Amino acid sequence: MLDAPPDRIVTDRLVIRRESADDATAIADAIDRNLVRLLPWMGWATEEAARPSAQLARLTEAAEQWDAREMFDYGIFDLDDGSFLGKIGMHRRIGPHGVELGYWLDVQAEGRGVISEAVAALMREALNLAEIVRVEIHCDAANLRSQAVPRRLGFVLDRIEHRPIAAAAETGEHMVWVYQPDRR
Repeated sequence: MLDAPPDRIVTDRLVIRRESADDATAIADAIDRNLVRLLPWMGWATEEAARPSAQLARLTEAAEQWDAREMFDYGIFDLDDGSFLGKIGMHRRIGPHGVELGYWLDVQAEGRGVISEAVAALMREALNLAEIVRVEIHCDAANLRSQAVPRRLGFVLDRIEHRPIAAAAETGEHMVWVYQPDRR
């Protein structure tokens, strides 16, 4: 078993890879382009986050978290043309034996199954990590697009928790979806 996932994962249509400083501008541009869509659901989505300098700082922090084995942050890129499509990350913040996946997608990539393909790939890698037996996806109950992904991939709604509202469209009803191979 592994203590960290691979830096690069290739699927039928995607390259899911560890981000580098060279990606800062593409990520900032995508955040800027998607700010109106991200702001209702992502507390971090601000005009500041849409600046390349902010993304460079975030990438430095993400590298430190990767090296500490706390979070594994990836960019999602088109296999054919290398364009940036979105982000996905694997977080070890839910306690022992589990990881949480988080994601967002550029509007230009929506409706093509990109996030489902990326989540499925990262889910497989997560379950290859030492001591990981469950994968979770967390989202607000009002975020129908985000909750469609775990439904599509065989996750089970484990519980709904009440949490403080962190973004404009949130209800405070926080859904916790779980994929655990032995629970299916």
